[in-house]
Amino acid sequence: MNFNLRGKTAIVGGSSKGLGKACAIALAREGVNVTICARNVDALHETQKEIEALGVGVLALNADMSSADDNRRIVDETVKKFGTIDILVNNSGGPKPGTFREISEDDLDEAYQSVLKYNIRMINLCLPYMERSGWGRIVNIVSTSVKEPMENMVLSNIFRSAVVSYAKTISKELISKGITINNVCPGSFKTDRIIRLTEVRAKAAGMTVEEFEQKAVADLPHKRYMDPQELGDLVCYLCSDNARSINGTTIQIDGGMISGLF
Repeated sequence: MNFNLRGKTAIVGGSSKGLGKACAIALAREGVNVTICARNVDALHETQKEIEALGVGVLALNADMSSADDNRRIVDETVKKFGTIDILVNNSGGPKPGTFREISEDDLDEAYQSVLKYNIRMINLCLPYMERSGWGRIVNIVSTSVKEPMENMVLSNIFRSAVVSYAKTISKELISKGITINNVCPGSFKTDRIIRLTEVRAKAAGMTVEEFEQKAVADLPHKRYMDPQELGDLVCYLCSDNARSINGTTIQIDGGMISGLF
């Protein structure tokens, strides 16, 4: 399938590893020039090398996605290097876990900055370039908590859902200008973080990594962790011309884990 993305330019947040990296690599394989952003400098440079090997332009920026100054710098340096911005993949680390009785006002402010305000700010910074060319794709990586709130993830429930609401609110206006905006809800993926946690927990339980993982995935419908590249492939499709009429949607990629109808 030809996604017709060669020569486009994308910004992918939180892309030194995990799901963000998978999105950046999927886009690069389609010929997209990519700006990757993260705080982990070593991982960022390793990902940069992987993307460069795919034969596309890559700009690697050490950045805090919750910082307004860093957000503006990401956009400015991307435009300076590549000339424009066609695709924005918003991806940031999850907010602090906890019940509504456990979170503080500082926790609330931090989650607002790192999830909701970051998403809105990056969208607003990138839109002028998309509007100028009459083409653009925005994909927000959110959480299954927007479909089925999690008891001990109240901050994620609040602010990821707000991202979805904002995207839906602006989607009709954007598509009239050739720009789509959608949200993706990841389920259980085998990221670097999950691998490390599995190793630690397996050791504590006196089990092998394989035994612990088998136990951990037993309740998942397809009995496995998903490969991050599966999410990257979905995001790549949503950014393509093939998905030009998919707009304002929230799509889960969870192997059927969520029980809700919508």
